[in-house]
Amino acid sequence: MAAVASKTKVRGASMPRRVYAPRCVGLTLGFIAVYFNLLPGASYGSVLGLLIGYCFVWPHLAFLASRRSCAPMRAEYRNLFIDALAVGFFAGAMGCNPLPSVAIVTMIGMNNMAAGGLRLLLQGGAVSLFGLAIAWLGLQPGAVGQPSAGQVNACLPLLVLYPMSLGYVCFITTSKLARHKDQLDILSRTDHLTGLTNRKALNDLLEAQFAGEPGECVVALVDVDHFKQINDRHGHLAGDQVLARISRVMLECVREHDTVARYGGDEFCVILRQVDETQAEQILERMRCLAAQMDTGLGVPLRPTLSIGAALHHPRALNSVMWLNAADTALYRAKREGRNRVAFAG
Repeated sequence: MAAVASKTKVRGASMPRRVYAPRCVGLTLGFIAVYFNLLPGASYGSVLGLLIGYCFVWPHLAFLASRRSCAPMRAEYRNLFIDALAVGFFAGAMGCNPLPSVAIVTMIGMNNMAAGGLRLLLQGGAVSLFGLAIAWLGLQPGAVGQPSAGQVNACLPLLVLYPMSLGYVCFITTSKLARHKDQLDILSRTDHLTGLTNRKALNDLLEAQFAGEPGECVVALVDVDHFKQINDRHGHLAGDQVLARISRVMLECVREHDTVARYGGDEFCVILRQVDETQAEQILERMRCLAAQMDTGLGVPLRPTLSIGAALHHPRALNSVMWLNAADTALYRAKREGRNRVAFAG
C-alpha cells in the first residue's frame, strides 16, 4: 500500500494572505493623506522617496517575506512593527499635523488590535513613538500652519474607506469561522465510518425525544449477527465495508424524520417517529430483509443478517434509558430465538 504523505499545517499560514489586501488598500490611501501634508524642507525629496517605497513596494515585500517564512505569524508581527515605525516617522515628517497623523496611526493601531489585541496595540504604539522621535530629531520639521481644504480632504478617503475595508475583511473572516464551526459541529455528531449519527448525538436525541411528547414512537437496537466471524475471516477492513453498506440499507428504509445512528461496534439504533407498532415492524422487517439480500462487495457469498429489538414508547418509562433498555431486552430475545428476526418488547 502506498504511503500517503501528510503535510503539517503551519500555525498562522493564512495570516499573510489576510493582511495583504488591507495593507495594500490602507497604504495607498495613507499615501494620499501623507503626500498632501508633507512639510517642505531640505529632506523633502528623500522623505517622498521613502513614502513611495513604503506605500507601494513594502506591502508586496512584506507579503512575500511572510509567505516564505517558516513562522509566518511571527514574520507578520515583525511586519506590523515595521508599519508602526513607518507611520510614526511619517507623522513626525508632517510635523505631527493632527488630522493626518491621527489617521495613519489609527490605521496601524486597528491592524495591531485585530492581529494581536491590546498587547500588540501598546507595543506598536511604543514603536510608533520611536519612529516619531527619529523623524523629529533627524528632519527637524517646522511648525504646522493652518491646513488647507485640500489637505483635509486628502485624509477623508483613509478615514472613511479603510475602516470599511477592514470591516469587510473581518466580516469575511467571521463568516468563514461560522462555517467552520458548523462543519465541526456536524463532524462531532457524525460517526466517521458510516456517516450516521454517533452515540453522543444519539443520546441527546433520545433525551430530547423523551423530554417532549414522544407520542407513538419506536426505538430499535440493531445487531449484525456473527459480525466477529466476518472480521476474523475477512479482516477488519472488510468488516468496516459491511457496516458501511448496512448503514446505507438502513437509511433507505427509514423516512426523513427518522434517525439511524451508530450505537457502537456492530450495533445500530433507530428512532422511528410517528409510527405505531405495526408500521414500525414493517419498516424494520424491510430493513432486515434488504440487509440479508445486499451485496457486500467482498467477492464472496456473504449475506449478513440482522437481529432487531424494538420498543414502543410507553408512559411507564421514566427516562430514555429505560426506553432503550426495553429495546435491548427485546434484542436479546431475538438472538435467543435464533437471530435474523425482529422482536418487540412486551
